[in-house]
Amino acid sequence: MARGTGGRGRRCLSCCAAVLRRLRKDLLLILIILGVIIGFIVGASVNDSVNAIKDPEKKATAIMLIGFPGELFMNMLKLLILPLIVASLVTALSTLDSKATGRIGRRTVIYYLGTMLIAVLIGIILVVAIRPGARSRPDEEGNIKKLARPYRNLDSFLDLLR
Repeated sequence: MARGTGGRGRRCLSCCAAVLRRLRKDLLLILIILGVIIGFIVGASVNDSVNAIKDPEKKATAIMLIGFPGELFMNMLKLLILPLIVASLVTALSTLDSKATGRIGRRTVIYYLGTMLIAVLIGIILVVAIRPGARSRPDEEGNIKKLARPYRNLDSFLDLLR
């Protein structure tokens, strides 16, 4: 009997060791999923209390403070995108021969200039159609209505981190 239980114990230990190896291998994925779950729980638990705030200034401050870590995360991702693209292009071009590199380089420049031209045209069309800032025109007396809220010390502090 002692032999049978010892065998099960070894199998259990080897199974646990395999699970731990798998968890260690996929640690980043597990941490991302855990972060999403924690973010969902925090958002769901804070939602009612933030919506219960009556003062619009305090409500806007609470929403800004809750969204600040996500804003920082998105800014960090934006900072990673361009170097990652440049590094992958340089690596890919360094493995090709000179004739293929010339053709691919021309196609890349033409593609970049074409997409930039399309983006500029879409931007101009949207500015003409939407006319941003049209609401800030002066009224009958010539006074411009201020729609912006006053600048606070909290905004200055958070801008240091952004």
